[in-house]
Amino acid sequence: MKQYLRLLAKYPAFLAFGFLATFASSFGQTFFIGLFNDALRQSHDLSYGDFGALYAAATFIGGVLLMRIGKKLDVVPLSGFTCFTFIGLIVSALLAAIDWHVTLLFVALAGLRLFGQGFMGHIAMTSMGRYFSTDRGKAIAIAGMGFPLGEMILPIIVVMLFASIGWQSTWLVFAGLLLLMLPLMLRLQRVKPDQAEHTHGIHKDELATLIRQRDIIREHKFWVVLPAMLGLPFLVTALLLNQLWIAQEKGWSIAAVAAGILMFSVSRVSVSLIAGSLIDRIGSTRLIGANILPATLGAALLLVLPEVWAWWLFLGLAGVSAGINSALSGTLWAELYGVTRLATVRALVHALMVFATALSPLLMGLMIDAGLDSTAVISFFVVLMLLAWLNAQRLGKQNG
Repeated sequence: MKQYLRLLAKYPAFLAFGFLATFASSFGQTFFIGLFNDALRQSHDLSYGDFGALYAAATFIGGVLLMRIGKKLDVVPLSGFTCFTFIGLIVSALLAAIDWHVTLLFVALAGLRLFGQGFMGHIAMTSMGRYFSTDRGKAIAIAGMGFPLGEMILPIIVVMLFASIGWQSTWLVFAGLLLLMLPLMLRLQRVKPDQAEHTHGIHKDELATLIRQRDIIREHKFWVVLPAMLGLPFLVTALLLNQLWIAQEKGWSIAAVAAGILMFSVSRVSVSLIAGSLIDRIGSTRLIGANILPATLGAALLLVLPEVWAWWLFLGLAGVSAGINSALSGTLWAELYGVTRLATVRALVHALMVFATALSPLLMGLMIDAGLDSTAVISFFVVLMLLAWLNAQRLGKQNG
């Protein structure tokens, strides 16, 4: 813990920048949008399958744009990219408050997923990975604290605002908050750490030749690692977006199910700090595979335990996986590919993650509409997670 405190004392502003960026990503995350699920479906007369398909399509569009635009962070100033991202997220939040037509809802969802889930996390993890070297794991762990903070406090705030001003005005409040955050973010990112292994002095044309996204996807190690990195968001996105359906299926209180997110956040915070220090000592690749086992176990427990605390246990174990994943997401790709074109690599990976989180709610929505029960649906996801874990074991053999 002393190492974390020393790092915070040395680089408070830049670490705060990363922390607030991950917090702001909450407004495009599934746990947040899922809180508006019933209101949005009822406002536009959509079924679970309809909303899942719309959400998947919007997420897919966001992923395509992320892949194309996200790599620009290698050559565009951090301040400019940050400003662009905040403005996009603010506009998307404003559009989400309008219930005129389902087309506007689609644009709002695509924007929330692109600028929130996509660019905010991309900015935070790329900047921490690029501008820190010896303390990269710890810097990413600190910046990643914004994720669980949003998960802990925003559901409570949303419920309170729902009750007092309604769901549409709630979106307006959050748009205003983001507008207030923008000048602070631009100020915090001004002073970069002196550990940086960044690209100053490298010509833009030279950068383009260093690594390309199509070169990455041809590499064997990429496909060994990728499913394990995408497995957790694939699973958690589907179950969180449909947590109200799971509650109804199991006969659980909706309030009790919603409170379970605290378990996710607490375990995520604790484990991410441990994982960050561990990665700085032993490297990232040795943790691949371990990152999805806890969540897989938690999902399997949902199949055999009927009480609502099984949901809390699942989220707690998913939080363990998320803590490891959070640390890995900023360090693994820098370790495998270097930092010079880190934004290019992370844009590709993040886009594929977005595609995964587009596919899983669609699949789950279709399974729900087809009449499958929660046991069949959750079993499907458990099997996929086990396959991703088995695939990740090949990395150790390859390195050996």
